Amino acid sequence: MKKFLLIALVLGIALFPACEGPEGPQGPPGFDGQDGRDGVDGEDGVSFVDLVFEAEVDFNEENGFTAVFNFGEGVFADDGFLVFREFGITEDGRSIWRLLPQTIYLENGILVYNFEFITQVLAIFIDGAIDPTTLAAQFTQDQYFRIVYMPGFFAQGGAAARIDVSDFDSVMKYLGKTEKDIVSLKQR
Repeated sequence: MKKFLLIALVLGIALFPACEGPEGPQGPPGFDGQDGRDGVDGEDGVSFVDLVFEAEVDFNEENGFTAVFNFGEGVFADDGFLVFREFGITEDGRSIWRLLPQTIYLENGILVYNFEFITQVLAIFIDGAIDPTTLAAQFTQDQYFRIVYMPGFFAQGGAAARIDVSDFDSVMKYLGKTEKDIVSLKQR
């Protein structure tokens, strides 16, 4: 029986080679962008100006402990955002960025910095099992956030698997951006 299956398999491979069918329809047009030299400066045709933003936020009762940013009509439903909060500064002056949501356990409750994105509007807010009016200024005032706009096609084709999205520096390196490319945002 094993010999029969082996012979049938060999004959099947030899007698039935792959066939070609009719050519499929034309695919969608690609993204406009500046082509680079292959293997030197990243993927051809992928060039965006403003992908990384920074915002200084003061959370208070007047704004409902929420900061709102409008990104306009250039953002689509399959796009996404990564939001990082400045958690601290190293001895050599470098910022430590942590990906949201970020949970902080305090004596009087649990504080969560979180965000949501709904059709062109991004909101960063304080949440958790704590009364935000009782928080010290170090948790509500002069909070710095880095917002990374991730067009939907970055997540397709395994691109997201090539980077550690929880590491701000890795994300910046993947996007080919530096500190000078970060755009300042104002709350709406």
